[in-house]
Amino acid sequence: MPRVPVLFAVVLALVVAGSAQAQTGPSPVLLGTADSFAVLGGSAITNTGSTVLNGDLGLHPGTAVTGFPPGTVNGAVHVNDAVAEQAKADLVTAYNDAAGRPRTATASPDIGGQTLTPGVYRTGSVASLGLTGTLTLDAQGDPSAVFIFQIESTLTTATDSRVTIINGGQACNVFWQVGSSATLGTRTAFQGTILALTSISAANGVTIGGGFMARNGAVTLDTDTVTRSQCAVGTEPPGTEPPGEEPPGEEPPGTEPPGTEPPGEEPPGTEGPGTEGPDRVDDTPPRVRIFGPPGRLGPPSRPPGAGECTKRNFTVKIRLRDRSGIRRVSVYIDGRRVKRVSRRRVSLRVKVRGLRVGRHRIKVVAIDREGNRAVRKRSFRRCALEAAAPQFTG
Repeated sequence: MPRVPVLFAVVLALVVAGSAQAQTGPSPVLLGTADSFAVLGGSAITNTGSTVLNGDLGLHPGTAVTGFPPGTVNGAVHVNDAVAEQAKADLVTAYNDAAGRPRTATASPDIGGQTLTPGVYRTGSVASLGLTGTLTLDAQGDPSAVFIFQIESTLTTATDSRVTIINGGQACNVFWQVGSSATLGTRTAFQGTILALTSISAANGVTIGGGFMARNGAVTLDTDTVTRSQCAVGTEPPGTEPPGEEPPGEEPPGTEPPGTEPPGEEPPGTEGPGTEGPDRVDDTPPRVRIFGPPGRLGPPSRPPGAGECTKRNFTVKIRLRDRSGIRRVSVYIDGRRVKRVSRRRVSLRVKVRGLRVGRHRIKVVAIDREGNRAVRKRSFRRCALEAAAPQFTG
């Protein structure tokens, strides 16, 4: 008789594990240095009318950028320079990543009028994907929900088509991998980043929260608005942190000297519960120290007016102290959890090259065995590469 409960428990555990995996969904496609670009092209970028780009404009290896002005770029412009070259390399990596994700569902030939949940959608018997009407992407309350569309051939939207995101989703987590070219019809309101192998063409009045990124061909615009989407800083999926408010503000920079650890830190190998038993009641939150962000690992780069920043990878070391022992330590970069452990000494390698130019935040959330919670944060900046002034025509 005892076998029945055991078997039931095993089956239940498998079901719960499978459900948790399904709820987690795919991870986002990392754009690297291409993340700051509203438009990134391969051969040319052409504009007609008063297009507005809220984000960077980049082109590599082509050199022909026409129509700015009258178009406006509210960001940096990189034409066939080192920044554009690196962004293009990161675009290739992102494209291949999106194309290689395992499918979770098959998309119908036209996805207008549908409501889809997070996942990886691939075109089926029809290689092209169309959008007529409104597509709704339901994040189901998860701000980190990811939608990836793998399109074997072309993406085409009809006039006045729309992509909307509901229930907490973000355009920065929507990706359209297009095996050929994308064409957006007049007044299309689109969401997400289009990663096209060849070209992208937007008719008059198109708006997009995301970006146009064409690997090999041209990007053609006509009185459109492209706003590069940035994931909200500090958003984590529900349940990744225990309830409770963060203490206001951040620790002042420079509170620890470079390369040192606070006095009284336990020697290596003493991870785990403290010397006092877990039955001791202690309402003091864990003590958290963070070492290693730029400014503490040797001289950083300092472009004029940019403040301290770095182009190099670095290691963050986190040291914790608590009488009752550490139950859980979660480490986040820009709101995404990158590590979760239950020890007092944590190391994390930060790959700067894969991050967008600008400010980033490291956050550590520590919970001790009595349930006390501590949050510590550190900020750092990723430098932009120096580039020559671009030349425009038209």
